[in-house]
Amino acid sequence: MFTKKWAVTSVVLTSFFMAGSVSADCVYGAKDKRSYSVIDNHTIILTGGFRDDIMIKTYCFIYNTSQLQVLKDSFCSHENAVLYIDGEVCDASQVQKLNN
Repeated sequence: MFTKKWAVTSVVLTSFFMAGSVSADCVYGAKDKRSYSVIDNHTIILTGGFRDDIMIKTYCFIYNTSQLQVLKDSFCSHENAVLYIDGEVCDASQVQKLNN
């Protein structure tokens, strides 16, 4: 009985600490960026301005010929309605500040 209770407690505590250590990246000043580069069909890097460059991954398709508009200035990973790409509102699945 003791070992089963201890095992359950260990699993619960491990899950708690792992969940607490996961944090979403957030970025600020995205609308200040002057240009962007398409890295792959779902990733762009916003460049220019005074702050760090910003990498954004989305589930929307992005092409070199895509028309892109940043809808929010500040946002975090898994945020809704961050980009407007080729007539489609797109969510950010992952964002990351890149050191200049």
